[in-house]
Amino acid sequence: MCAAFLTRGANVVGLDLDESWIRRLEGRRLSGKVRAVTGDVTIARDVAAAVEEAQQTYGGLHVVITAAGVQAVGSVEDTSEETWQKVLDINLTGTWLVCKHAVPAMRHSGGGIILCLASTTALHPRERLGAYCVSKAGVGMLVRVLGREVAHEGIRVVGVCPTGVETPLLAGMIKELQEDGASADHNAGLMASKPVKRWLTADEVAETLVWLTSPAAPSITGSNIPLDFASA
Repeated sequence: MCAAFLTRGANVVGLDLDESWIRRLEGRRLSGKVRAVTGDVTIARDVAAAVEEAQQTYGGLHVVITAAGVQAVGSVEDTSEETWQKVLDINLTGTWLVCKHAVPAMRHSGGGIILCLASTTALHPRERLGAYCVSKAGVGMLVRVLGREVAHEGIRVVGVCPTGVETPLLAGMIKELQEDGASADHNAGLMASKPVKRWLTADEVAETLVWLTSPAAPSITGSNIPLDFASA
């Protein structure tokens, strides 16, 4: 996702637990500049530090993407309290903290857009993914509420809800579902209801995010956009 914006000249500040992500950009022809902030999206002071870095280094904040996420496989009954809390803390509370700290900075910058990575599971339930589904549904409602609260200030808030994306997170989820007995096939039965038999690529999601930040999409706010190949 960072590369899609950097190649178009955007300056990026990334918040993550470590700086391994920035090394994956090495060797690419990038027009923008990039800074890494080490921190945790569930800790308010770390989020505030990343926002402050963007303001101090680049003079403002115009686009925010919330992309931190974890998943957990298990029925609602079998999910431990610790696992439930971890998934909600990272996926939902982390998203809320980023939004909370980004809005004042965007207001100061004259407006902007917050893009919250949710999931089709925010819109449709999946068995044995209860904590993940609930966390992403929460993100979807946060988008709708915040979108209404800040629309008059020129700040847009959009939820992007992709189906499975070819990432380590999806690979880990499929492996856990297989181990949990969901299905013996190589996609753990998740492909069965899809009319297009493939996953999204990370580049496809990134290009959608770029488009949403463009002048072509000024009316889209407070909405959750599915990227799902017409599948549930």
